Amino acid sequence: MNRGSRHWRIAMLALLLGASGAGRAGDRLELQGLLDLRAVYADGFTSFLYGGSGRLRFDADHEGVRVGRLMLAGRYRISDVWTFNAVGGSWADPDKHPVDLTEAWFDARPFPRGPVRYRLRVGAFQLPASLENRAVGWSTPYSLSSSAINTWLGEEIRILGSELEAKWIGASQGYFGEVAVQAAVFGWNDPAGDLIASRGWAIGERQSTLFGGLGRPRESFYREIDGRPGYYAGLSWRHHDQWEVRALRYDNRADPGATNSDDIAWRTQFTSLGVRWEPDERWTVIAQTMQGQTYVGGDAFPQEQYAESFRSWFVLGSRQWGAGRLTLRYDHFSTHQHSGEYTPFTDDDGHGLMLAYLYDFDAHWQAVGEWQQVSSRFPPRVLYGDPVAAREKLLQLSVRYRFKLQR
Repeated sequence: MNRGSRHWRIAMLALLLGASGAGRAGDRLELQGLLDLRAVYADGFTSFLYGGSGRLRFDADHEGVRVGRLMLAGRYRISDVWTFNAVGGSWADPDKHPVDLTEAWFDARPFPRGPVRYRLRVGAFQLPASLENRAVGWSTPYSLSSSAINTWLGEEIRILGSELEAKWIGASQGYFGEVAVQAAVFGWNDPAGDLIASRGWAIGERQSTLFGGLGRPRESFYREIDGRPGYYAGLSWRHHDQWEVRALRYDNRADPGATNSDDIAWRTQFTSLGVRWEPDERWTVIAQTMQGQTYVGGDAFPQEQYAESFRSWFVLGSRQWGAGRLTLRYDHFSTHQHSGEYTPFTDDDGHGLMLAYLYDFDAHWQAVGEWQQVSSRFPPRVLYGDPVAAREKLLQLSVRYRFKLQR
C-alpha cells in the first residue's frame, strides 16, 4: 500500500469515528435507503465491468434477475453548523469489497449574516457538475442509467479534499434566484483518465467505491502519486425555479511522468457546462456538454506521451403525469488519440438513446422500465476478438423500495 493511499484510509477512518461519536451524543440522525431489484435482458459484448469491451453495465452472461443497487445514505447533525454525511452500499458485482462507501464528508453551514451564505465541505464527495444526478446517493430521478458524462464522473472522478461555496440569495434583494461560486482543492485523483482512455465512454450508473474499484477486483481509483493538489472552480445560477445553469473547470494537476509501484499519474483537465429548464411542474429539459483532455508520460519527452482529447454532450426531456414520469435522453460522445504508440488508436465515436418510465405506487415503492441502445466504433475492440463497430441494447425492469428514517 503506498503512502498516499494509507494516509487516505486513516483520514476516512477518522471521519467515520467522528460521525459515530455524533450519533452517540444524541444529535439528529437521518437515514435514507434503496433496495433495487431488476429483471435484465442484454444484447451486446461482455461488459467492461467483467473484463470485456461492452459499454453497458450488464451483458448476456449477466442478465436475468440482478441487484441494481443496495444503498444507505446517512446524515448526522453534529451541531447547528456541522453535519456528517456518508453514502455506501453494494452493487452486487465483482469488486475488492462487496460493501463500500462512495462518499463521506463533513458539511459546515455558518449562520448567514447577510445575503451571502457560505458552505464548507471536507472529505470525499461527488463533483458538483451534474444537473441530472440530483437524487440521494448521486442517482438520477429520471431513469436508471445516467448520461455518458455523468457515468464517467461517477466512475473516475471523486473529490477527496475541501470545497468552499459562496451563494448569493437574491430574495434579500427582491430577486427570486441565486448565484453561487465554488472552489476546491483536492488530492488522490491522479489516475483519473486511465479508464476513459483505455475503454472509451460508457453509459450506466455504476459508481466506483472509495476503497474498492469498479467491476473486477482492482485497487482504488483514488491514489496520490505526485503530491501535487488538483483544483476545480464552478459557477452556478438559478432563476425563478425555472432555469439553472452550471459551469465548472476541473484540473487534477497530476504530473504525467509520475509513477509508483501500483499506478501512473494521468494529467486530466475538462470543462463542463449544463442547463436545466423547468417551465412548469411537469416538464424538465436538461442539456450538458463536456470537453477535455488527458495525457500520460514525462513532459521531457512529449513525442512519447500518450495524449487524448474527449468530449460528450446529451439532451434529456422528461414529463410527469401524476405518479408516472416518462424520460427520453440522447447522448453523443467521442475521444481522439493525438499521440502515443498505443495501437490500434483509441479513437471512440458513438451515440446512445434511452427511454425510461417511472411509476411511484407510494412513498416507498417504485417501478421503473428502461430501454437503452448504444452504438459506437472503438478500434481496440479487436484486442478482445470483437468487431470494431457495435450496437448494444439493454432492457431493465426494476422494482425499488425506498425508505427514510429520522430521529
